[in-house]
Amino acid sequence: MSFSSWFMRIDRYASVHAVRSQDTITDNAGADRSNSCGIASILMVNFKQKKHLMVAGLSAGANIASSGTPLGTFIGGTLARAAVANAVKEEPEIYRIYSAVTGSTYDGSTYSVAGQFPEVLRRLGLGSWERVFVAETDVYTSVKTAVDKGDPVIARVAWNGGGAHFVVIDQVHTTSGGGKLCVCDPWDGELRLVDGAASTVTNYDPTGFVWSFSLGGNRHAYTSGAGKFSGCIVRKV
Repeated sequence: MSFSSWFMRIDRYASVHAVRSQDTITDNAGADRSNSCGIASILMVNFKQKKHLMVAGLSAGANIASSGTPLGTFIGGTLARAAVANAVKEEPEIYRIYSAVTGSTYDGSTYSVAGQFPEVLRRLGLGSWERVFVAETDVYTSVKTAVDKGDPVIARVAWNGGGAHFVVIDQVHTTSGGGKLCVCDPWDGELRLVDGAASTVTNYDPTGFVWSFSLGGNRHAYTSGAGKFSGCIVRKV
């Protein structure tokens, strides 16, 4: 695990988002595999829920870096790096807790089960969480209600061609027609602003152009695929 597994994204509304990618790991059999999108999502939620990290790290770092203060870019970057360093130190503990919850040693390389996420998050000291299934047309409203309270959610994307994927949504920017969901995608470490509105299905297509800048890093690329948010959500109670 390394800093290159984390990406700092700034959206066009000047909000800062930390995205943890599904980097390549060596599983218990010695094979190189991509770690679970669910585990990567838990890592992100753990980071985002540690408010002292957000205040002293990413948010403060970004503000200082863009303030014009002498050495501001260096100081802001150092704060953000310190916040990520603390998050990286906690990652082995998260794997240990997930293993304890599931009853078997988990190396991160197999599909994770959303029903286990609330207990893992609780054991991380993040309070009480629940997995719920809402109607596909209620995803936007349910997510917005959660993130407006300052709590990110883990949401399940159902691909049109079959299969599923977990992502983290940590903010919603209100627009005239609804809002832009800030989707932190662990597959490619990108942040996407996804259109959503009350009483409508929220679609997700990660194959379009995303403006970002990364120096290296462990992540994948989307070559195809589109889907929708299925209504499976892990949220804070």
